[in-house]
Amino acid sequence: MGNWIYYICFLKMRDVATRISMADEIHDSKSLEELLQRALTDRASEIKDYLLSQRQRFFNALVVGTYGGNPQWYELDIMEPMANQVVALDLGPLPEYIDGSLGILRLGDSGTLFAIDGQHRVAGIRAAVQENAELGDEEVCVIFVRAVTKTHRSEDPEGFERTRRLFTTLNRYAKPVGMRDIIALDEDDVIAITTRDLIENYDLFRDKVSSSQPRSLPPDDQRSFTTVITLYDAMNVYLRDRVRGWTQFKRVRPPDTVIAEFQQRALNFWENLVDFFPPLQEVKDNPPEAEVASRYRSRLRGGHLLFRPVGLLLVVRVVRRLIDRGFSLQEALERTAKAPMQLDEAPWVGLLWDATNKLMQTASERQRAAERLLLYAVGDDRLRSRARPEELRRLLSGLLNKEESEVTLPVYI
Repeated sequence: MGNWIYYICFLKMRDVATRISMADEIHDSKSLEELLQRALTDRASEIKDYLLSQRQRFFNALVVGTYGGNPQWYELDIMEPMANQVVALDLGPLPEYIDGSLGILRLGDSGTLFAIDGQHRVAGIRAAVQENAELGDEEVCVIFVRAVTKTHRSEDPEGFERTRRLFTTLNRYAKPVGMRDIIALDEDDVIAITTRDLIENYDLFRDKVSSSQPRSLPPDDQRSFTTVITLYDAMNVYLRDRVRGWTQFKRVRPPDTVIAEFQQRALNFWENLVDFFPPLQEVKDNPPEAEVASRYRSRLRGGHLLFRPVGLLLVVRVVRRLIDRGFSLQEALERTAKAPMQLDEAPWVGLLWDATNKLMQTASERQRAAERLLLYAVGDDRLRSRARPEELRRLLSGLLNKEESEVTLPVYI
C-alpha cells in the first residue's frame, strides 16, 4: 500500500509477550518515552483484565516494525492444476495477484520487533500471559513492516522518518469508539444494554430520544424528550450498585438474570418518575409526531427542567443521593417533585438559565452548585446540617453575581 510492503501473519501471544518491544524505539526524547510508558501502564491493566475475563476476546491486528535479523520470506506457489496432477481442491482460474501472496515469514532471533500500532495491547498481553500462561497459546494477527529504530537512525535517516510518520499516522487517525456507538452496540456494558431496552420498549423513549447530539438537544428538535447519552448517564448514576469496581463490572457481560434485574430497576425508576411528573406522562401517552416535548422546552423561557439534559441529570443525581441517605425511591421523588421545575423561575434562573440571552448555562461548576442547592432544598434537617449552607451561599453569590446577603437558600419541605 503506497510505498509500504507489509506481511500479514499471526503470532502466539507468548511470542508477542516476549519478542515485541514498545515504541520507545522511535523516540529520541527521554521525556517522550516516559510519557508513553505512563500511558501504557494506565491501559495495560484494563486490557489484561479484558483478556482474562472475556471469553469472546478478540483484537484487531498489531502493526509491528522489524529491524535487522535478516528475515526471510518463503513463498508458496498457488497455481492451476496441471494434467495428471493430483490436487485436493480445484479452485479453477485464479487472478494473477494471488500468486506469491501466501508463504512463511521467518524472522530469526536477532532482529528487533517493536509495536508501531497496538502498544497498549502488547503491554496487556504481557501482563495477561504472566498471570495465565494458557493464554500464550492463543494467536493474534500481526502486520509486519520494515522499520528503522532510533539506534540506527544515522544509518538510514529516511527510513527512521518513515517509521515515525507511520507511527504518528496510525495513532493520530485512530478514532476512539464514541459514546453513542458504545450505547448502540456494546453487549457487555449492562448500562448500555439497559439503555437500549428502554429506548426500544418503553413508550417514554421509543422514537423520542435524540442521537444527533452528544449531551445537548438541537433547538429545532420538537419531538425528543432527551438524548441517548443523557439517558445512559442517568441510568449509570441511578443503577450503580457498587462503590468500587463499577467500571470494570461494566466491561464484562453479567448473567442474563443480572441484566434482567437492572432492566427491571430501570423500568421501575421511570414508571415512578412519570407518576410524579405529569409532563412525562403526557410524553409517554402520545406518539412522537405529537411533539409534546416542544411544549415543555421553550426557547424564550427555558421550559421544564426535566426536558433539558442538564436538568434531567440533576434530578436523577439528587434522587440517587437521597436514596443513598436512606429514603425510598418514592420518598426521594416526592421530595424532589416539590421543587420548582420551570427554568425561568428561582432558583434556576441565573444559575442554569440565562434569561437575558435565552440560553442554558451548563458549566460544570453551575451543575455542581445546582445539585447541592436542590439537595439542600428537598432534603431533611439532617442533610441540611451537613450541606455547609454558608459555603453554598458564598458559591451561589459568585455564580449569580449577587452579594451573599442577597442569596437565600430555598427550603421546599
